[in-house]
Amino acid sequence: MQSFPSKVPLVAFSMIVLHTLTACGKVTDQVTQPLSPAVTVTESNSLTGKVTLSGGKPTTAGNKIDVGGNPFCTGHGAITDPTWKVAEDGGLAGVVVSVRQTQRASNLHSEVPLIDQKNCEFLPHLSVIQSGQSVRLHNSDMTFHNIRVVRHEEGTSSKGENLANLAQPAQGAENLYSFPVPGIYRLECDVHRWMRAWVYVHDGIHATSTETDGTYTINRTLADGIYEVTAWHPKFAERITQTITVRGGHVKADFTFDLSKSFNL
Repeated sequence: MQSFPSKVPLVAFSMIVLHTLTACGKVTDQVTQPLSPAVTVTESNSLTGKVTLSGGKPTTAGNKIDVGGNPFCTGHGAITDPTWKVAEDGGLAGVVVSVRQTQRASNLHSEVPLIDQKNCEFLPHLSVIQSGQSVRLHNSDMTFHNIRVVRHEEGTSSKGENLANLAQPAQGAENLYSFPVPGIYRLECDVHRWMRAWVYVHDGIHATSTETDGTYTINRTLADGIYEVTAWHPKFAERITQTITVRGGHVKADFTFDLSKSFNL
């Protein structure tokens, strides 16, 4: 095993770690495709509902993550696994509800979405954007992080294709990363293996995630008509899909996930 002198300067050591992180794992280029034209889509609560988990609460809900005695990460208190968030009545948070084949919006809010590495967690755990948007990836911790961007293989719990490996060796490091292709993406930190976040990139603007009580609101106008709506959660191999009919600009759609069909309880 190769050893390093005890007095290797911190900068030099950081460069060694940087090379190691960026070299490990095959990284492929993001395959781009033409974006559909973006149009003005007015804000209006067109689709609302609630997502519920049936079959009881997962046994891993609320579990504390073992950080392996990492001195920096243990200094911020216990880290709770963010994957399962279930309300007392079964309302399921962290579910993406999206309307298939809708338009991209040109009138986006000016603030670029932020995903921060803070206290050895990705915050937020889930982000929903439309194709072509960029995300600010930031390191607020006084420790070395990196961000591996993986195109998630839907139907699996952790398979996918590596697209990028961004080193953020110091507090304040930041990258602006673009997501031109619709799909589901995982962000992982190789230094702290429990750190994971999700970026759901929809083809249009009509997508959102459920709140802590399982409710959701898609606040962009939908013209009257028939649409297919899906609900996705990272612990389930299959989406739930239903057909809705919008009349008068608004419709309600509820979904229920069966715990017994999840990857693990």
